[in-house]
Amino acid sequence: MKKAIIALLCLALICGGGYFGYRQYEKSRDEKKIVDVVPVSMMAQSSDMFMYDGSDTWGYISAANAQKVYVDTDKLVKTVCVKQGQEVKKGDTILEYDMTVVDLELTQKENQVQVIEQDIKMAQKELAKLRGMHPSEDMPVQPDPEIPDEPDEPEIPQIVTVPELTGALQPVSGSGTPVDPLVFNCGTETVVRKAFMTALAGTKRTAALRVYDENSCFLFQWIISGEQIKLAEAADWNVTDGVNIDPETGGISVSPDGVLHGQLSFALPQPDMQDMPEEPDEPEMQEPELPQMPDYGDDYMYSRKELQKQITAQENQIKTLELNLKSAKLAFETAKKQKSDGKVVATIDGIVKKIGKSSDEAGEEPEQQEQPDMQEQDPFAEPTEDDNAFAVIEGAGGVEVICEVPELSLAELPVGTILNVQSYQNGAFTEAEVTSVDEEPTAYSANPWQANPNSSMYHLHAKLRDSTDFVIGNGVNVTVPKDQQDAGKSKSVYLPIHYIRQEGGDYYIMKADENDRLVKQYVSVGQILWGYYIEVTGGLDVKNDRICFPFGTDVKEGVKTQDSSEVLYPSNY
Repeated sequence: MKKAIIALLCLALICGGGYFGYRQYEKSRDEKKIVDVVPVSMMAQSSDMFMYDGSDTWGYISAANAQKVYVDTDKLVKTVCVKQGQEVKKGDTILEYDMTVVDLELTQKENQVQVIEQDIKMAQKELAKLRGMHPSEDMPVQPDPEIPDEPDEPEIPQIVTVPELTGALQPVSGSGTPVDPLVFNCGTETVVRKAFMTALAGTKRTAALRVYDENSCFLFQWIISGEQIKLAEAADWNVTDGVNIDPETGGISVSPDGVLHGQLSFALPQPDMQDMPEEPDEPEMQEPELPQMPDYGDDYMYSRKELQKQITAQENQIKTLELNLKSAKLAFETAKKQKSDGKVVATIDGIVKKIGKSSDEAGEEPEQQEQPDMQEQDPFAEPTEDDNAFAVIEGAGGVEVICEVPELSLAELPVGTILNVQSYQNGAFTEAEVTSVDEEPTAYSANPWQANPNSSMYHLHAKLRDSTDFVIGNGVNVTVPKDQQDAGKSKSVYLPIHYIRQEGGDYYIMKADENDRLVKQYVSVGQILWGYYIEVTGGLDVKNDRICFPFGTDVKEGVKTQDSSEVLYPSNY
């Protein structure tokens, strides 16, 4: 027992001595390393160089307190209840929808929800199938195959028919196109429900209703296009409506006074012909063929990498479908709310500045209006929100300008900032005071304001001080006055981004201390410009700090440093 204890102690001493010996070796090796450091002042760029270089952008004039009414082009406006220039109160009816169209839209949106829910179930089923598959690398080695016995005569497959077709749209096969219709197997007693016809119309798909007798023999099929269905005439019907079947001979004919619900075809579908067993050829005297390896179906079809790629793609598809389902449910709930009375009312007190026409009036000859001078218009300007609105009610609150500002410039444009505004149409000039910024960003925009190309854009609202010569909807040029640019300049500096290293959510530099040894220094950062410069807002002494390129095996705390005047760039490191 004592010998074992002595042996363990010796082993511990050897291991401990080896560890401390290695640490001493590393320390000795690091003493020989020297890393170049460069004064920050040689590479730092003042933030003044990056403040509002070309700080102008495009905007448009809008009512500061306005209600804008937009209508879906698929809806019909039955009645317009106000006129341009009319004063309205909150709660007054502006327009009424044709409720027939609203009811139809409600059904279509409900069907759309059901279709997407079904697509999600099918996509999830496919994902489960992919997750249960094995990669080709794991395919088992097959033993020597045995010669099979003579195969039995093939049996005619039994066709499973459905008693009724509903709005669920669960086909046997097909994608719903005219070339590849949704296939449904029906018996002679199968009933086609109104919901099924409505669902086909809502999704604009094509379906093939194949009718079989009790012996799974094909009789005929209906080809129905969703785009040709008249919803007003939709009703329950039997698949044999409009067709006469002789009970004795089995002969089929079209009833002269029957209603055809689609295109009637007596041709046997190609897939059914392919499923029919062929007549066996006369056997030839030849050597028996060995059977093929076991059929694993889709299993072992893909490599591990390919299988993971397909699983990821399927997961992304399900996420997209779930977003579509969320949008479809929101549209359905909105349509249900509109179904209550079909009215759109004023939400503010104000004056009707713009109003569209009802569906009946829209086809009448338009009145001749004075056309604006085309030379005063910007031919490349996109329509504003007011241009696209069916109705605009201007309330109290004056007139404002709306323009897009990049996210990283919002800090320099707080509420109260004064902007210069000039009309593209008549050259009118005034000042505007920033009042608010929208909480949600718009899509990416190529407007200037010296922005990071990956920065989100936000709508900024500024109230005009004098709106006499400005017309709602006009395009304007918006700039920041020089004195406010100077007042908004930051005390930060910009460094080449490769001199800053990221550690999780923190950023740091490697600098020389008072003993010319490398130390880690954490810094606070701001925006990144063009993927090349990064703004440093704190933790850096521009006049005295000397920093190194913070990558490489020699760069670690405690290593000696030496001064250098060479700033490393991507082309020379």
